[in-house]
Amino acid sequence: MANAANYTKDEPFEDLHSRLRRGDIIGVEGVPGRSKTGELSLRPTLITSLSYCMHMLPKAEPNMAADAMIMNKDTRYRQRYLDLIMNSQVKKIF
Repeated sequence: MANAANYTKDEPFEDLHSRLRRGDIIGVEGVPGRSKTGELSLRPTLITSLSYCMHMLPKAEPNMAADAMIMNKDTRYRQRYLDLIMNSQVKKIF
């Protein structure tokens, strides 16, 4: 739940937001809280970019749940890291 109101670093929030892309690894400091739907979230006061993503992660199909990424068996075994990132069920088992 990142927004400019909670962000306190000297760098403008809009500049940071425009640089970050899907798949980047970031470090976050902030205050825990709950979203309107009751989901446990973090309201960041400081965001640090740790590593940029050189290859974009695949997107889920529009009619598919975000954590229900379907990949073929070969891709899942050859790119295990991708399977762990994209499938929350596999992540829980691991």
